[in-house]
Amino acid sequence: MARPEKVRLGDLLVQQKLISLEQLQFVLEQQKRSGRKLGRVLVDNGFITEDQISEALAKQLNIPYINLKYYNPNLEVVRSLPENQARRFRALALEERNGAILVGMTDPTDLFAFDEIARILKRDIDVAVVTEGQLLETIDRVYRRTDEISGLAREVSEDLGEGYIDFGALSDTVGTEEAPVVKLLQTMFEDAVQIGASDVHIEPQETRLQIRFRIDGALHLQTEADSKIAGSIALRLKLMSGLDISEKRLPQDGRFNIRVREQAIDVRISTMPTQYGESVVMRLLNQSGSFLTLDKLGMPPDMLKRFREIIQRSNGMVLVTGPTG
Repeated sequence: MARPEKVRLGDLLVQQKLISLEQLQFVLEQQKRSGRKLGRVLVDNGFITEDQISEALAKQLNIPYINLKYYNPNLEVVRSLPENQARRFRALALEERNGAILVGMTDPTDLFAFDEIARILKRDIDVAVVTEGQLLETIDRVYRRTDEISGLAREVSEDLGEGYIDFGALSDTVGTEEAPVVKLLQTMFEDAVQIGASDVHIEPQETRLQIRFRIDGALHLQTEADSKIAGSIALRLKLMSGLDISEKRLPQDGRFNIRVREQAIDVRISTMPTQYGESVVMRLLNQSGSFLTLDKLGMPPDMLKRFREIIQRSNGMVLVTGPTG
């Protein structure tokens, strides 16, 4: 398939009489202030639905519109595009057709995303339009181990019953791989490493426990569980990192090492007392990760060309900034 043409979404929607010129001018002012995408501002204001935007793009570009609610993607094909790239480019590899990969994209006019996806898949790609909401729901369903983690969390909750945590019994499970809390944490770490999460947040609320992953700088909910399992998870992690399990009133920092799918992971852990129990944040540092080439850093082609020219100079300095770790 040829690269799709660039389309001005606002003009397209006005031409198809889906929004008025006044509505477009109104949301353009909002977009300037917020920096959000035009389509999202239109939907949030109730001027149009995601489905209408996707159908309009499909009609203009003469490509299919796919409603992912009623579509079963080929899981083997889906996983040929890593989850972090699927989220980054708002795209999903769906199936193989006539020697090409059909890719659902929320913005098929994003030429940089189109080129990067083709490079990653190393195949010709055909494009269909999908809505962002359905895309993200499908990504959560087909990539993640949310159901498995939720099931293990329920098992931990049932194991605890209505009683209190047995400190002695928990300590005895240090080498027991079949303990429910151990299986829960093992599955959670495997999922986090698989999708390239940099941090794991375990946050107790009044009645629920939230487990969230930080992916490309943004926090995403992995699962929710009964809040009563928060204590056993925190205790297990404190045992693994050599922290004082009896101290719940003060913040603590520690570290431990794990191996996930032949990858050595250094885990930096920080606990913080809260109203509803101890909150745990873990930074995952992959010690066996290979270095990325410039081509794989995700820079736009013009920026990559300019960067290559700059680093060939005999003088100057390159500043690299970002979060610790």
